[in-house]
Amino acid sequence: MPIEIKQLTPDMAETFTSYVEQMDFSHAPHWQFCNCQYYHVNCSTEQWRARSASQNQLLAQENIRNGLMQGLLAFDGDKPVGWVNANDLQNYDLLKDDQDFQNYEGKTGLIVCLLIHPEYRRQKLASKLIESAVNNFREKGFDRVIGKPFTWSAHPERQYHGVPVMYEDLGFVKVAEKNGEFTYVLELK
Repeated sequence: MPIEIKQLTPDMAETFTSYVEQMDFSHAPHWQFCNCQYYHVNCSTEQWRARSASQNQLLAQENIRNGLMQGLLAFDGDKPVGWVNANDLQNYDLLKDDQDFQNYEGKTGLIVCLLIHPEYRRQKLASKLIESAVNNFREKGFDRVIGKPFTWSAHPERQYHGVPVMYEDLGFVKVAEKNGEFTYVLELK
């Protein structure tokens, strides 16, 4: 059965949190509690670490239902197998005052997280999700898309922002590198 990529909708809130809850995070156990809410919460590192998995799960469901959390889920039949958190930069509370994004005018889309089921890794699903996110941003009239990939060869399963080649293959241009993290931009207009 071919993989189907769907835009996250309010009725998928429990599907998303169930997918995250059932994911194997043995490579990074502390990620289990995130539910892709890190960039949606503007707080200190200490405050973030004090949050519980159930708090983040409930917040994810609320943010999905009210449209604040956007992205795409990949399905193999009815089974979720991949996720990309791809949203309007303005919907990420943690990044609203980030100087790296202050020079961009207009609507900027940002890809912040990929979560691929272990059985579906190394099959280009992450690249397909990024490409679908770009197409989604283009259809919605965004001016550009930004990705912040990094390369961590010692732990490739922890490269949750994707890797540079995924963005380069889609025409993104590297505009910055800081502490091993890259900033790639694709102008859509």
